[in-house]
Amino acid sequence: MNLPERLKLLRKEHKMTQKNLALKLGIAQPRILEWEKGKRNPNKESLENLAEVFHVSVSYLLGETNVKNSHEIVELMEQLNEPRQKETIDFAKNKLIEQNSENMIIQLRSSLVSYKVATDQALSAGLGEGYTDNTETTTVYWDKNIDYDIGILIKGDSMEPDYQSGQIALIKYQSCPDYDGQVCAIDNVSVGNAFIKCVTCQEDGMLLESLNVEVNKYGDRKFPDKKISWEENPRIIGKVVAAFTPIEINNKF
Repeated sequence: MNLPERLKLLRKEHKMTQKNLALKLGIAQPRILEWEKGKRNPNKESLENLAEVFHVSVSYLLGETNVKNSHEIVELMEQLNEPRQKETIDFAKNKLIEQNSENMIIQLRSSLVSYKVATDQALSAGLGEGYTDNTETTTVYWDKNIDYDIGILIKGDSMEPDYQSGQIALIKYQSCPDYDGQVCAIDNVSVGNAFIKCVTCQEDGMLLESLNVEVNKYGDRKFPDKKISWEENPRIIGKVVAAFTPIEINNKF
């Protein structure tokens, strides 16, 4: 309830006319009409005078709380025995924490950008994951705004440290890389595997390279280069324009 509505309601509850209220405040009657129609707001002094006339807090007048005044709470607390007073205080503290948390979530959500991520799809940063042209999506959130066509989950760590397993790769559709070694999403159509790799198109096929240069105990690279011949019908899904870990928010807000 806003100030004009609350002011009119309080005046009627106290069985006052606009003229009666104006006389109590020592102001002209048209000023009350302006306040109740929302054409003008009372200044600080007038708000305090209104609160005194109606025996409420300024916060109640402004619609910031539904508790008319602090005396109401104090009177209730004084009627409770000590254990119940403590229970009431603890309950109120928990409610305040809950309210602050809800407000933070609402503010966070309003500042986030939503992204559509393909469901039942993944890009392997490893041995390969299945990929189809499935258009079903789910929504995730991030705090940056990136131009993209589809988001796909990354599985595996061959593209670390730049691209982490569990992150969402944002893909911009295109059929070939802009330059040798560009990070792209690739679909090896013949075997149903899809990858996120550094891609170089060569005469006899597509070279896929990993960013992770770790070696195993024998000194061999954990993620060696991979070559897909053109006969295997590989295709580039698109270039990877960004990758991020989704920001989790409470779905009930």
